[in-house]
Amino acid sequence: MERKLGFIFDHDKCIICGACVEACNKAYGLNWRKLPVFEMDGYKTALSISCNHCDKPACMEVCPANAIKKDEKGVVWIEQEECIGCGYCSWACPYEALKFNSQGVMTKCHFCKDNLGKGMPYCVESCPTGALAFGWIDQEDSSIPYLAPPEITEPRLKVILPKEKSIVANPKKVKSEEKFLPLVGFTIGSEFALGYSMFRLPFFSIITFLILGITLLASISHANVGKRSLRVALGLKSSWLSREVLFGGLASLFFLGNFFFSTLYYPAMFFLTLAFISSLMVYLLKARPSWYNVDTPTSFIGTIFTLSSPLAFLFLHNFIFSIPGIVFSILEIYTAYRKSKVLDTQYKSRYLNFIYIVGLLISLVFPDMAILAFIIALSSEVLSRNSFFKNIVYYGIPNV
Repeated sequence: MERKLGFIFDHDKCIICGACVEACNKAYGLNWRKLPVFEMDGYKTALSISCNHCDKPACMEVCPANAIKKDEKGVVWIEQEECIGCGYCSWACPYEALKFNSQGVMTKCHFCKDNLGKGMPYCVESCPTGALAFGWIDQEDSSIPYLAPPEITEPRLKVILPKEKSIVANPKKVKSEEKFLPLVGFTIGSEFALGYSMFRLPFFSIITFLILGITLLASISHANVGKRSLRVALGLKSSWLSREVLFGGLASLFFLGNFFFSTLYYPAMFFLTLAFISSLMVYLLKARPSWYNVDTPTSFIGTIFTLSSPLAFLFLHNFIFSIPGIVFSILEIYTAYRKSKVLDTQYKSRYLNFIYIVGLLISLVFPDMAILAFIIALSSEVLSRNSFFKNIVYYGIPNV
């Protein structure tokens, strides 16, 4: 078994003095290290934790700018001059280890790597009892019952559990994503564009070009360091966000060209489909259980058809185009309900899908009802996607 550097923490040696947190804050001022306290029947203990310098650092894998590095000793750090401040790495981390600084650049513990040749990390040096140590550890040491499943990132953290009591804590937490409205617009807009173009509805080339242009600008606006935003395409090897931006940009150009040359339709659809797949994969993060489940692909694919099917029927006058919308509308109801039972999330917005199905069926007799069905579908998708970003179940440091 390969051994790499990592933190070692002994619950029974910790006196909850906070010296480790204070030393880290004094050196860097960014609250990288946390000290959650657990109380159980009069017994009190704490966990000192920061970045775990994982064997499979999800933060590094998803970074679109290749700003996160890892050396042969297992030290994971962020090159400040290369970070675009998109925050995607923090979504993928199940330990809440990454923090923005005042310049909007992401930061995290780096083992005080400039000090490693001279001594220990400052947090370890400051611990008066030896509860927090630093050394060579094996992957087998990483299973900790009150933290995220270790197979997500394979953390380099060894915890010696307390002998007196078992810690009962839940690493699953709930939060709302900040500034999520552009993400709602981007995801639904690109999905609608794919469905609208698939059926070749009126002015689909220019409409899709405009939608993609607006949504891509909204997506790039998430970068805090705008002058480095072009670095977003450097992570093509492993980052779905980089792929999403590249394929979306290519699709936009091909759809603009298709307005003049109809032969460009198929390459335009090819890149738009790749952009959609990349967009979906951006959100399938193991660190976020409410996203990493079957409801996410069902909802994203469902949006393509629930929005485009009524319009396809309205313009092309063939009810067969409504069938995908009905099928995916039913699937959305089912997967949202299933998700609510497992993760205690809301699914009431999907009640609108029942009205949507009725509206599509009525449009057989009154075709103009397809417009109402489209409005209902749009309402359902917006409300559901709003909840997707507002009620995120994620892995983090247990609340105390």
